Amino acid sequence: MMLSTSRFSAPLLRACTAALLVLAGGASAAEPASAPAAAASTPVAGGVVLEGVHFDPSVVVGGQTLPLNGAAMSSILSAKSMAVGFYLPTKQTTIDGATGVKGPKRIHYCTVRVLSTRDLANALLDRIRQNTTSEEFAANIVQTAQLGAVFGTRKELNKGDCVNIDWTPANQTTEFRLNGELISEPIKGESFFSMMMKVWIGPRVRASTREGILGLR
Repeated sequence: MMLSTSRFSAPLLRACTAALLVLAGGASAAEPASAPAAAASTPVAGGVVLEGVHFDPSVVVGGQTLPLNGAAMSSILSAKSMAVGFYLPTKQTTIDGATGVKGPKRIHYCTVRVLSTRDLANALLDRIRQNTTSEEFAANIVQTAQLGAVFGTRKELNKGDCVNIDWTPANQTTEFRLNGELISEPIKGESFFSMMMKVWIGPRVRASTREGILGLR
């Protein structure tokens, strides 16, 4: 079910839609990112495996060791598309806790099928609309425009491609890396990273995805 956009101003929606359509390669509308039930993660020595994707028990971001908070499957166009994990400074089991905890953070996901950047853009826009307040949306117009350029030169992500989205407080920036390679200019602002986190743990995200990432499953 799509969230009504009446609480967002028309210029605001047009600005953010146009930004993400750069990534979509001209897609005219976002499709709902509904999902089937998420697969259970399997603890293994040295981490967690989910649909063949291995998540290390911890990573280092900004000089700080971050434990794996949780992992889950995320779907686009009703098809399992990526395994997603969050690495946070301390264990968090709520949306506010995860977005509000101070320190470096990482969103790590790997695709489990070939994924077009058009479908990815539609899912991002749909989930951002559904899971942010009008104030949060408005505060991140410039950042959303920058987000549109992150994968703008790529038509698709291949199966097994992995993306790190890192928040580094020392620089107040979010960095995107594809298979270890920096793929865009850093994006400024802590509220932008919190908005990105809500793509996978927001209140209108499928419960199985949100609860898996928050370590509740």
